Amino acid sequence: MFDSGGIGKKRKVEAAELDITPMIDVTFLLLIFFMVTSTMQATPDKDIPPSKSGINAVVDGIVDVTIRASTSTEGDIELDDRAVSLEQLRAGLMQKSAGGKFKVVLYVERDVKSGTVGEVEGVIGEVAKEAEVEIDMAFAVRDR
Repeated sequence: MFDSGGIGKKRKVEAAELDITPMIDVTFLLLIFFMVTSTMQATPDKDIPPSKSGINAVVDGIVDVTIRASTSTEGDIELDDRAVSLEQLRAGLMQKSAGGKFKVVLYVERDVKSGTVGEVEGVIGEVAKEAEVEIDMAFAVRDR
């Protein structure tokens, strides 16, 4: 008698499929295009400005440690203008730490490898820890 006209009947909803293959193709085409057309430029080396004076500042409470670029393992490190090994540097800094807090200025030549500077920094840190003193460090570039 009364026709509901399909009201109340549930329709089966089909899952929509999305084909992303064309989007992937376009993405790879754009990637290839930008890789081929871009120019690769390395960052230019930053040049350290020359120092205004090549001499050490003579001030009480400052210890000068110089690291020179050389091919031999001995003689690249100087403590107050005297060539020392890492162990001699440790002993000299321990002796200077008896007076309490002091400052170390690391004068490093331009061609010194960072590993050598790291070893010297490590020795300074160990001395500060062992002697329980505060050591301030500063870095400077030394002219040859």
